Formats: sequence, structure tokens, C-alpha cells
Amino acid sequence: MCRTDLMRDLSELKGHTKRLLTKAERMLHRLRTPIRPDELRSAVDRLTGGGREILFVHASLSSCGRFTMGPVDVLRGLGEFCDTLAFPTHTYCYPTSADEPGAVFNPATTPSQNGLLTEIFRTQVGSMRSVHATHSLAASGIVAKQICSDHYRHDTPCGAETPYNQLVQRRAAVLLFGVTFHSYTLFHTAEDASGSEFAYEHATVDRLRVIDEQEQQHECLSRRQSRAPRRFTEVGHLLESHELARRITLGRGTLLFVPDCSRVHDFLVERLKRIPDFLYESCASTLQ
Repeated sequence: MCRTDLMRDLSELKGHTKRLLTKAERMLHRLRTPIRPDELRSAVDRLTGGGREILFVHASLSSCGRFTMGPVDVLRGLGEFCDTLAFPTHTYCYPTSADEPGAVFNPATTPSQNGLLTEIFRTQVGSMRSVHATHSLAASGIVAKQICSDHYRHDTPCGAETPYNQLVQRRAAVLLFGVTFHSYTLFHTAEDASGSEFAYEHATVDRLRVIDEQEQQHECLSRRQSRAPRRFTEVGHLLESHELARRITLGRGTLLFVPDCSRVHDFLVERLKRIPDFLYESCASTLQ
């Protein structure tokens, strides 16, 4: 083995060891931070003011601690504070090449890539899932059917007429449960509404395949969202400074709450129309 190969292998081993240690440390902190059902419900009650019509949740439970009654009780607790509960259940079934369509998405069987809580939620009795090969969401409650319908029929994952725009139009509340604004999917909805030239990859249209509610397969076209580095977390701090979001601590993590996502949407669209790359790290304009 040459010296270059040895150094590369050592570097890879060091990186792997570091990741294992970080994972073990997170697990240890999680076990040391038990969160009881009453603590969870008290925190959500404080944030929501007793409840909301629609609550859209992005979550990483392990960032907060160990929920003593498990994830099903977390879902039950969140559902007590809204009429309709929703989660992203993204699957990212993109084509591997421009010449081929993506893997077939089946809303009943394709697992969510947004964490254990979303996978449990989408498989619960009463939950519905939108049909989209990359950016589906699941919902349960009074307006779940209206939110989830016809997703695959639109040419953007999160733009006009999609379930995400439905959330904006219906003034849903958003809860970032143990995650930052880096996970706030509705940034993409604002980009689309503003007409920003930076929202999508130029000349990239994905061929996606889905199974609909009648178990019929469709091939549909969808514009690819830009993958350029964004400053979502920093924009989240700006939203807090404008009192469009607020936070509280739960366990060793943070709950960020947006009472009305339509107000955030309007705030962002106004800025994106003036500064089309407002959400990107490459933007020269300061956040204000």
C-alpha cells in the first residue's frame, strides 16, 4: 500500500470514528434528558395558545431528549392542539440520469425520509399522504383531504396549488420541533410565488413516477428546486426579530413556532421580489 492510499484510509477512519463518537454522545445526552407527556403538552400549549386549526410539524425528537411515553404519544399530544396535523414525508425519488424517470413512488409503501416520527404518522389509521415522488406530505384531520389532493398534477414540488401552498392559504401554524429553520419547507413556496429566477435549476425538469389513490401509475414532470447553498437558518433569526416566530426550550432542544405561515410567506415574497437571491448564501444584501 502506497503512502497516499494509507493516508486516505486513515483520514476516512478518523472521519468514521468522529461520526460514531458524535452519535454516541447525542444518544447519551438524549437518555439523560427524559421528557414527560405533561412537559410536552405544556410546551405545545404555551406556543399555540391552546391550539390551532392546522399545525405543520418538522421534527427531530432526539434533539430534545427522550420522550418517556414514546413517539406515538408525541403524535397524540401534538394532535390535541390542532384540528389538522401535518408532517413532511419527503422521499426524493429523483431520476439518477436525465434519460430515465425516477423510481416509482407509492404513497402507501415508500418510506418517509424525514425521520421516524413522520414514518409512524403517515402509517397511522386516519392519515392521508399526498402523491408526489420527491416532496409528499401527510396529514390527518378535518382538512387533510383538501390539503393532500392532486399534488402530482402540478409541475413544482412546493409551488402554486401544491399542498404547501394550501398550508399558506389556510394560514397554518408551523412547529419546528428540535430543528432549525433550515428545515422550513415553505421557504420554497415563497420562492415560487415571488418568481425568483434562483428558485429552480435552469433547464432541469425531472420525470417522476407515482402511484395515485386509485393505484394507477403516472409519469409526470416537475421542476427541480435549486441546490445552491441557502441561508435558511439565518433568515429564521430575522423572522424571530420581526416577531413572526418565537421559541421556547424543551429538554435540551428548542421548539420554534410560526403562528401564521401566511405572514412569513408575505414577508419573504416582498423581499424576494426586490432581491431574488435573498435566501441564498451568495446574496450580497444583508438580512433585514
